[in-house]
Amino acid sequence: MTCTTPTVLVHDLASSQREWDGWLDEVGGQCAFAFTYGESAVSVQLQSVMQQVGLGQVAGLARIEDSAVEFGAFVDSVRQRTGAERVQVLAHGAGGLVAQHWIAHSGSQSVETLVTVGPLWNGTDIAGLGTLAAFNRSIGIYDELAALEKPLLDPACAACGQIVADSGYMFDAARGGWTTPGVRYVNVISLFDGLMTDPLSAAVPGSDNRILQSLDGSDRTNHLQLMQNPLVRQVVLDSLSAG
Repeated sequence: MTCTTPTVLVHDLASSQREWDGWLDEVGGQCAFAFTYGESAVSVQLQSVMQQVGLGQVAGLARIEDSAVEFGAFVDSVRQRTGAERVQVLAHGAGGLVAQHWIAHSGSQSVETLVTVGPLWNGTDIAGLGTLAAFNRSIGIYDELAALEKPLLDPACAACGQIVADSGYMFDAARGGWTTPGVRYVNVISLFDGLMTDPLSAAVPGSDNRILQSLDGSDRTNHLQLMQNPLVRQVVLDSLSAG
């Protein structure tokens, strides 16, 4: 198989490669590749239960750093199968963090474009967790509390704590910046996302930021609805190269 620019699809937290069912043909057909990453001890235990009720895996729960290693290995395998020098990446939510972690830390130049739908640059403040983390950091107790929580959270969902705004992971990653020279970034953002701290905070400098409400003022799509939105699909396809 020969593909000029294959597309690697990276699912969101608590999802799997089945998130891309219905996308593969439009995105690139035989030149589009989805995979499941980031299984935790809990997701492995849930797998048989999810299969019995006809649902896919609940993955993307492991540490972002560990999932990034899986992503990098998959990118390498796609390049070997297709003969391509570089790939383009389409990611949903936390999948963008996984891809960017590998891009930023691997020294590889294998990624040409990263398109992220519902990007979580700067994390989530769902249930006020980001605000609480910022407060704990301001009074100097964040690290101590995080160390106590880690043995409890990591076996179930290490990434859940990492994506919280002002978490240790987000704090360190933001200092290095969210873009890497040589990579083209496209962020597809809904002002009604509901999971981001502030949707416009994901419109990071150096990126091509596509705001859904600038294209359709009546759009009210939230984070969980993004993958089923025809407008999102149109914007994504316009942002990707032909395979």
